[in-house]
Amino acid sequence: MIVDLHIHTNLGSICSQLGPDELLERAQQLGIDAVCVTEHHSHRGANKMVEYAAGSGYPVFRGVEIYTELGDMLVYGLKRETRYHLTTFEELVEMAEEDGAVIIPAHPCRGWGRQHRHPHIFPQEVLGHIVAIETHNGANTIRSNEAAAAIAEEFGLLGTGGSDAHAIWQVGKCVTVFEREIAGEEELVQELREGRFFPAYLEDLMKNAG
Repeated sequence: MIVDLHIHTNLGSICSQLGPDELLERAQQLGIDAVCVTEHHSHRGANKMVEYAAGSGYPVFRGVEIYTELGDMLVYGLKRETRYHLTTFEELVEMAEEDGAVIIPAHPCRGWGRQHRHPHIFPQEVLGHIVAIETHNGANTIRSNEAAAAIAEEFGLLGTGGSDAHAIWQVGKCVTVFEREIAGEEELVQELREGRFFPAYLEDLMKNAG
């Protein structure tokens, strides 16, 4: 099952130009089996997207992208809202453990700004609290994705893929391929926790399929 695990829409992210109708149309055109909407710090936009897609029969899952001092984190299965500037990664870990959620560092080699504690260094404090890292990010350079893949290999981590789309042309550039069909959020979290997936560039998948 091919899933784009990292998407921002204009329903919940002011930085996104991607509307719900064009997201659904484009994802299906590309042969993507499901998408996961990961707005910044809130499920409100994802909730709207799930409602919007309900009549279409096309699967839309919810996630959230949360800023921490150790970098931006994709979280799946979180059952609560968070404030915009989460104080610490430790707080996020506590929330995730209480809610049964999983954490995946987003675009870990895009670079860290002054607000992050570890500029240009992968923060090893996250190890033991994450199920994978995002090695295929559609908004990253190839070099950044290759660096993330090298980190995954170094620390024995799995990789995920997501477009990080903020516009229609970005949808599906990178995806995660799951071994099993996923019917809902609980199953998504379970498959991520069990490691039954691999990251890919959609273009490469289509070439291999052809």
